[in-house]
Amino acid sequence: MAARKGLTAAAAFILPVALGAARVSFAEESDPAAAPPPAVVELTIDSSGDRLPGHAYLAAGAGPHPTVVLLHGFPGNERNLDLAQRFRRAGFNSVFFHYRGAWGAEGNYSIGGQQEDVAAVLRHLRARAAALRVDPDRLTLLGHSLGGFTALAAGRREAVVCVGAMAPANPALYRVFDAGGRVTLEPRIGAYADSLFMLAGFDAGVMQAELVAAPAEAVDTRVFGPALAGKSVMLVGGERDQATPLDTVFRPISERFAAVPGLTLRSVVLDDDHSFSASRVRLGRLLLDWLEADCS
Repeated sequence: MAARKGLTAAAAFILPVALGAARVSFAEESDPAAAPPPAVVELTIDSSGDRLPGHAYLAAGAGPHPTVVLLHGFPGNERNLDLAQRFRRAGFNSVFFHYRGAWGAEGNYSIGGQQEDVAAVLRHLRARAAALRVDPDRLTLLGHSLGGFTALAAGRREAVVCVGAMAPANPALYRVFDAGGRVTLEPRIGAYADSLFMLAGFDAGVMQAELVAAPAEAVDTRVFGPALAGKSVMLVGGERDQATPLDTVFRPISERFAAVPGLTLRSVVLDDDHSFSASRVRLGRLLLDWLEADCS
């Protein structure tokens, strides 16, 4: 009984300490109280006659607010909505959507088509800027994996102030040459493409045909830097990333971008995997520091 009483007393001591620690951590980042309050708005976005499903996390206050458009990868299992919520608490709107042919969106999926969808989303946000509390002059594209490629590719043409890419892909490396010099699809990527039933009208054959037909400058992420001059670019890589490895994918992009005059570059490597699974808090802090310094 004495031992049980001692345990109970210890627990009674630990509980308020733990709650106090929780109160301290919550105080670091609190939910906003400004009017109008934060909100989530469902979006239906037209892209070349097909409907894209999306939603906007609207920041508190009348705004207009700087707005971040999140671009998911291939096929889009990691959606980074924890980042969207964090950005919103800090006063940024965040918008998430699915590309044509992905996860129930109308139309057929393609790599190049993603850039057209990004343009459609930006047009939609500008057309509804007042209703969505969007500042059309402070738009940011932030993509992950193949979405990182798309953010950088679309950022060359779109009127956005910032472009971010987390573990950006380089589709040029998906192409390999057989013994006869013909371009084929890297076998691992081809097998994966064939498994993606959530991407309509898409398989390894479609992907290979698109990449074979595309000029190198359209699919090689390393060469996008000069067209991004005048913008702020954030690159985040993972030390243990097996999908877009540092040495073969991330560093060649970062090094080429660093040599571009007029391009404001931040490049960070975290000791983590492709989805930054163990670094979500740090990743959010790094991205928010960048957004607040360069994009708002």
